[in-house]
Amino acid sequence: METLTPETATSLPHQETSRKCPECAAPLVDKYCHRCGEKLPDAHDLTLKHFLHHGLHELTHFDSKIFRTVKALLFRPGLLTVEYFAGRRKRYVLPLRLFLVVFALNLFLYTRPGAALYDVHVIVSANPQMKLFDDKLERHAEKKHITKEALFEQINERWQHNVSLFQLGEVFFFAVWLAVLNWRRYFVEHLIFALHMSSFSLLFGCVTWLYYLRYGFKQNIFLTAISFTVLLLYLWRAVPRVYGTTGWNALLKSFVLLIGLEVSRVFFVSFTMVLSLIQTVRR
Repeated sequence: METLTPETATSLPHQETSRKCPECAAPLVDKYCHRCGEKLPDAHDLTLKHFLHHGLHELTHFDSKIFRTVKALLFRPGLLTVEYFAGRRKRYVLPLRLFLVVFALNLFLYTRPGAALYDVHVIVSANPQMKLFDDKLERHAEKKHITKEALFEQINERWQHNVSLFQLGEVFFFAVWLAVLNWRRYFVEHLIFALHMSSFSLLFGCVTWLYYLRYGFKQNIFLTAISFTVLLLYLWRAVPRVYGTTGWNALLKSFVLLIGLEVSRVFFVSFTMVLSLIQTVRR
């Protein structure tokens, strides 16, 4: 270890004089803590060369991990789940972190003007059968002495907040669906697979967002068929790898799981929207 100057020893209090880990306070016998792996700081840590080298290493290591994770998620269905169960976790982004990042990207895109999914005005205008609901909101806006557009903005703001707050609700609901079909497994196993499957679904949703941005949320049977086929084929490849089901049984199970995934999604969107309406009306 490098010899410290008085000035450095003053600025780095947790040095050889204490020989304790700066993170967990465990007694040290070497540079690295045997309990948590933290390194004892020294004068070399404060050099510009070390700072740049360490920063570049962290940046390239994280980038490679992201690239490896996304590649496996897109082209090797179920692999991330199997690798997680096998204990090979450091080479990939962890399931929860991956889901949160993809979810944040999806939410960002679907709250942009022109392709906003979480927008009551879009839903009302796209569904003529909701005319009665639209009239009720207009009357409520009059009672509050605000415009209908201002009321919609209040609802949308709460809706997007609730979507962020309950973002794991969709995953949990799908994990329950998985547990019903594969009950001889730990629930956490279903939860990990649900995180990965939901991440892929949301990432694919980021691709279809380009269509909605161009054409709006209009009913398109062709796009619906493509989305259904992509998700079904993805599940058909993932189920054998994760749950061991093969052949036509895997296809049947994948079809049922896809229904569960879509039901989870519809329930999540509907629940957060209704909750936002109740919160805004009662305000």
